[in-house]
Amino acid sequence: MMENDKGKNKQVSQQNYSESRNTTYCITRRFGSITFEEAVQNVKNNLEKLGLDLVGEFDVKQYLDSSFEKMPRHLILMVCEIETASKLIASDIQMSILFPCHVTIKEVEDNSIIEVSIENTDTTWSSSMKKDVMDVAKNTKNTLIKVLDNIEQLHVKL
Repeated sequence: MMENDKGKNKQVSQQNYSESRNTTYCITRRFGSITFEEAVQNVKNNLEKLGLDLVGEFDVKQYLDSSFEKMPRHLILMVCEIETASKLIASDIQMSILFPCHVTIKEVEDNSIIEVSIENTDTTWSSSMKKDVMDVAKNTKNTLIKVLDNIEQLHVKL
């Protein structure tokens, strides 16, 4: 039987930039010149411009808010592209466990910085060990990097 934790006594730990930037499973950039809302809109605009489909959103703050005293905004966007998904399934039927790809947008450094991370598909899809999958993974990673590269260029006032 699980105990009911009635208090919001847990804190979200702040991750330093060098640590969050050096993970193998994601590629991360931080922005101090745009708001959370602008980052979300700019990411969505870039996804659309690059032909990627936004197939879902998961609001981590909303989901975990009752567990943490101060939960910063944190959104996961689930992103896919029909041709990419088709190639993955044709190469390895089990790849459906690893897509859609994920892009996260979160507040860090006491909510003064916006951190955007993309899934590094070279790493996350490498468990397939099939050349066709790795070729698709490289192309997908390169497309997702373009999302990061253009976040500030599409700066939109809300």
